[in-house]
Amino acid sequence: MSHALLDDTDIEYVCALVEEAGRLAVAMREGVEINLKSGPDDKVTAADIALSKLISSGLAERFDEDCVVSEEDSEHLFDDAKKRFWIIDPIDGTQNYILGDGQYCVMVGLIKDNQPGFGWVYAPAAGKTYFGGPGYGAYWKEPGADADGFKAHRFQEPAPMDPAGDARLLMGSRDKKAHPWVHDMPNVSLVKTGSIGLKVGRILDGQADVFAHLSRKLKIWDTAGPAAIALGAGLEVGTMESGGLAFPLPQVLHDTTVVMGRRGALSWCHNHLGPEFLKQQVSM
Repeated sequence: MSHALLDDTDIEYVCALVEEAGRLAVAMREGVEINLKSGPDDKVTAADIALSKLISSGLAERFDEDCVVSEEDSEHLFDDAKKRFWIIDPIDGTQNYILGDGQYCVMVGLIKDNQPGFGWVYAPAAGKTYFGGPGYGAYWKEPGADADGFKAHRFQEPAPMDPAGDARLLMGSRDKKAHPWVHDMPNVSLVKTGSIGLKVGRILDGQADVFAHLSRKLKIWDTAGPAAIALGAGLEVGTMESGGLAFPLPQVLHDTTVVMGRRGALSWCHNHLGPEFLKQQVSM
């Protein structure tokens, strides 16, 4: 099934590209060179750079009328004359990659009119590719799925969650430290996983209900791919401040909370996280 922004061969091309990048990440991990970017908690590896070059060149070659921007570019140059923007996070979860726990992924998102149009998330440890977008649906494929042609499975839209009920909640480790009250909420079961792409994957796989980011630290390469896939699956994507999640390029920081989850997730976050979150903001 083709998409308004891409045809089937385009979609398959990018699937193959992120999977090739993921295999490269696996091959490079042992003894990979590690450097610091902005500080000790902001690391980059030689694999991040190598994957960035591989994906950027592959996208630029096929989509030469579009703008391609990677997290690892020395400058993030957005060409206002372009109508579509490819946003790359070559390794989302670099610290997980360094630790070797498998909780990292390769992510690509296509943005048009400041909205997520299509996304890809490849999890090398599981060998699983998630892809999709609004108007297309959300799909997954496993290793060897291309042996007899491109074969993918469509996710069914998850059932809505109860805005007043219990929830299996995904949060980043820094966010959990910054908001320790989450650990004491009786209606919350915290689900642990690394990359944001994998967090959305957990929801689609039926292992979690909602991902909430409260610290306003996410950038567009963290969200472009996962948000598009989530929307394709019928999940809610938005913020606790407003309904939707915008991508106001050339700004790269969302500067807002971010919520992705089953239908009802935004209301659930308002009902259960909102009061404590607002109380914390007032005390700061």
